Amino acid sequence: MVSIIKNQILKHLSKFTKNLSLDKIQLSTLRGHCELRHLELDEQVLTELLELPTWLCLTRAVCNYLTLKIHWTKLKYVPIHLCLDEVLVEVETCEQLRPPSSSKPSYSSGGRYGFSDRVVDGMKVVVNSVVVNFQSASFVASFQLSRVVLDSRTPRWDPGDLRLCRIKGPDQLLLFRQLQWQMMRLEAHARGAYAGAPLRLITNGARCRIVLKKRLADCSLVSSRLVLILDELLWALTDAQLVAALHLGHSLAALVKKAAAQGRRHRATSSTLPTPD
Repeated sequence: MVSIIKNQILKHLSKFTKNLSLDKIQLSTLRGHCELRHLELDEQVLTELLELPTWLCLTRAVCNYLTLKIHWTKLKYVPIHLCLDEVLVEVETCEQLRPPSSSKPSYSSGGRYGFSDRVVDGMKVVVNSVVVNFQSASFVASFQLSRVVLDSRTPRWDPGDLRLCRIKGPDQLLLFRQLQWQMMRLEAHARGAYAGAPLRLITNGARCRIVLKKRLADCSLVSSRLVLILDELLWALTDAQLVAALHLGHSLAALVKKAAAQGRRHRATSSTLPTPD
């Protein structure tokens, strides 16, 4: 029985990882508890799962320790609880934009939006520490996040039963997710003529409210909305640092503008294609 369940876990989690094998899975069947160590996550799947913009490219993601808690008899309304200890992520900007993500995510069950898709979309993720190293032509940066929580919320942004955290229509589905963290520290170093003292930004307590609209026929993402709410913000800048910060902002704004134009073209093309039966 244990080996059968391990194979099922391997089948589903291997969609998100590169080096997962049966010997790395420590499983307690009755408690629905699973532990894994030293995982290398799949960058392409994470890019799709996080819905990263096409001007960003995730190049590496590793995790030292992961636990998974599954309520086998309550999967319809209680989320799978995924807890990660330390995560290291490396990201870089794309001067040449990536192609938009395929209409059907690689981690999808295939076909219409089904039970396994609901389970993945409703998963609760807790990360004790996240370090993101960011590379760009104009600057390098490092993000440090502590106690990151991603979970499902009701349309009023309250915790609740998973069945209350989505609105289903005839052809589309709305999902409500919230990402929050206790502390974020950002340090950026400009390159070239604007190189100088590093830029530092510290926030205490913040959250992102995310609304996703998906097409039921093929699980594709139609649109999304994100609202960032900061409880506190501390940022002290010298004149030179302010000039460097503006330069960094302009360099990213140009990429965001190109990605927005690409997105409009992609949506226009998609709208002219016949919808699947």
